[in-house]
Amino acid sequence: MIECFKIEESPYNPGKYMIQPIHENFYLKHAEGSYGIICARLMNLSYAQWLRFCRDCCGAQIVGKNHKYPVVYFEKGDRVQALCRLLNSRANLILFNREHPDWEEHAEYVKKKKETESIFGGNNVFNS
Repeated sequence: MIECFKIEESPYNPGKYMIQPIHENFYLKHAEGSYGIICARLMNLSYAQWLRFCRDCCGAQIVGKNHKYPVVYFEKGDRVQALCRLLNSRANLILFNREHPDWEEHAEYVKKKKETESIFGGNNVFNS
């Protein structure tokens, strides 16, 4: 699995941690606004929903009320590590789809081939 996100200690809040994207592993070159939005999009959430999720489910602290992009700070522990693993898993699905755009078509072919084999048996003229 390619690591697309990592947990780093905040330079502005020692003892607090942030989930940061690894730009070169996730093909990130340009953002309109904030790279913090990426985590929300991977989870299929709005940024506000993402902030509430981090606060309510992961015990995060939100800093920057009434700013355009508040920042999420976590305590180091199991919850932030589990969230980072989840984000990496979802990012890897996106990378897989990017590198294998015909995957669904191939999966359908394999499924049909398997159905044909189960109907006609293993090695025969119909599944070559």
